Amino acid sequence: MIKYLKKIDGFLDTPRKLTSCILSPALDLSIRIYMAQIFFVSGQLKLNNYLNDDWGSTLFLFQEIHPVPGISAEYAAIGATAGELILPILLVLGLFGRFAATGLIVMTMVIQFAVPADYGLRSDHHYLWMMLLAVPLIKGPGLISLDALIRKFLNKSNA
Repeated sequence: MIKYLKKIDGFLDTPRKLTSCILSPALDLSIRIYMAQIFFVSGQLKLNNYLNDDWGSTLFLFQEIHPVPGISAEYAAIGATAGELILPILLVLGLFGRFAATGLIVMTMVIQFAVPADYGLRSDHHYLWMMLLAVPLIKGPGLISLDALIRKFLNKSNA
């Protein structure tokens, strides 16, 4: 019986290697791109409001539609815009990937838990976002990332 199990395990070795060397890094990158796109589009909308002299509409959102408790509307709007533009870029590049994922998780948690429920921003999607962002937070951005490239370069220069 053990002999047959070892044989089966041997047959599974190639798919296992394929999965860990190709599919897993591709999945890591896909998660990063998917999540970055959600936040970056939101940041672009806010930036376009600013560039088109319509920053007041963004401030209105943070004052009346979804105020962030404990932060002025101006600071919340600037911080959200900067976070939604910078963190997704870092996440896609895989540069400071854990930092970027943490920042986006915090932003999602603020939307889901800190903004009062009667503002209608809570969504089950936010739990999916947090779960997907937990992947680069826990594992790091993966093999297809600048973090991995830098780590490889530093390990090579230290050898």
